[in-house]
Amino acid sequence: MNFFKRILGKKSKQLDYDQIADLLDGGSVSHVAGLPVNSQTALQVSTVLACVKAIADGCATPDLHVYREDSAGRRQKATGIPEYRLLARRPNEWQTSFEWRRQMTIHAALTGTGLSIKVRGDDRRVRELIPVQPGQWSVTRTSRYELVYRCWDEFGLIGEFAPDDVFLLNGVQWDWVTTLDAVKLARSAIGLAMATEQSQTAMHENGLRTSGAYSVEGNLNKEQHERLSQWLRDKGGVRNTGVPLVLDRAAKWVSTAISGVDAQHVETRRLQIEEICRFYGVFPIMVGHSDKAATFASSETFFSAHVKNTLAPWHEAWMQRLDETLLDGNGALFTEFDTRYLLAGSMADRSQWARTMAETGIYTRNEIRDEEGKDPLPGLDEPLTPMNMSTNKKEGGNDTKKS
Repeated sequence: MNFFKRILGKKSKQLDYDQIADLLDGGSVSHVAGLPVNSQTALQVSTVLACVKAIADGCATPDLHVYREDSAGRRQKATGIPEYRLLARRPNEWQTSFEWRRQMTIHAALTGTGLSIKVRGDDRRVRELIPVQPGQWSVTRTSRYELVYRCWDEFGLIGEFAPDDVFLLNGVQWDWVTTLDAVKLARSAIGLAMATEQSQTAMHENGLRTSGAYSVEGNLNKEQHERLSQWLRDKGGVRNTGVPLVLDRAAKWVSTAISGVDAQHVETRRLQIEEICRFYGVFPIMVGHSDKAATFASSETFFSAHVKNTLAPWHEAWMQRLDETLLDGNGALFTEFDTRYLLAGSMADRSQWARTMAETGIYTRNEIRDEEGKDPLPGLDEPLTPMNMSTNKKEGGNDTKKS
């Protein structure tokens, strides 16, 4: 208690999440170039926000379905169970499935883990999933393989929960409990991007004029010095850009700083975009950054690679967590993201593929309709057989031949 009194004064007060993080990190570790870098300030960097949004939207936009596998090994939507509506429509009283999944993914992408409290009904089945803000929950090891999750909010303690009473979405894990905080790992890259942006903002605030020295002949007393300093401040800034500066007493302006071009602000900001994207595993083109070598054809390839290389691991993390900790584990129920629209080609390519698959009998016409998200039609469940590929069975045997 004496330690906190020395920091906060005679009367102690409750520390917020950022203050606690500063204390745990040693105070100055979370600062880069004099700027605080945490999950809140990092989101003010457009590249971080774009990367996190690209991942979160990729996990929230696709429809999430719960399927049941029947005795024949075929899947069908398990619309009759409460978990289907919980995950596909409304996980809690205030959020839709889209909003909840996006919030949980943002928490996991920024801080390493997203946590929601399971609210169970009388039958012990999960009825609601209540998300908890980062910094408002903690995990404690009570023994080698036992954990307790403690959650609170601005009104006080919510409760202590066993691992089975919370739903977790983990990012990259260091061990089976601890995850890697992306903001802390990318602190230097994010901090440099923030410092570069503030530096360039200050240049525009000063009318794109660098700092320098105002030199006059003779000595200035204190009053003259303060009056001249105030006069220079009044004559500076964007609003006075282009206004002539009248000097007397053989005054001279000597610049002491380099220009924005010499500082390579554009090159530095481009590099920081690529560096932050590298940390998050997001292709720069997904955040609106591309070089001159990118073409329309290569952009389409990047979009497809984004689904396979960036979103696929997050989708798998979602599905396995939902299957094992929310549904029946090794039972017949499982979840799946509908990502067909993300990987769909052009209309011409899809129509050519559908015609080839139907005419060669590889797909039934109803299977192709299902790929396009359409309901089946009567009489389209049998595969077509091309006339030059028909087969005749020999009498008394199983051999076939082409007619």
